[in-house]
Amino acid sequence: MRINTEQLRDVIIEVARRRFGTREFARRDLMDAVESHLRSTKDWTNEDDDLSGSRGLKSRGLAQIDWRITDLKKDGRLINKSRDKWRLP
Repeated sequence: MRINTEQLRDVIIEVARRRFGTREFARRDLMDAVESHLRSTKDWTNEDDDLSGSRGLKSRGLAQIDWRITDLKKDGRLINKSRDKWRLP
C-alpha cells in the first residue's frame, strides 16, 4: 500500500462512515469497500494482491485492512456488537 498504518485506519473509518453511516455492516463488506477505495485512489499496489499467510484466503492488502479493523475495535473507533455485526460508535 502506498499509505501508512495511521492513514489506513483513517481511510477505514471514512469509508465506513460514507458507505454505512449508522447502519450495521459485515466486516468483509467493509474490507471490500476499503479495498475498492484504495484501488480507486491508486494506493493499492500489485503486491497487495499477493496471497497472505493469514488464516483464510485473502490478499496481503486485505490482511492489512483486517488487522487495522481489529486495531480500531480495540481503540473504540469501531464496535463489534455480535458475530459479524459492526458499526461506528
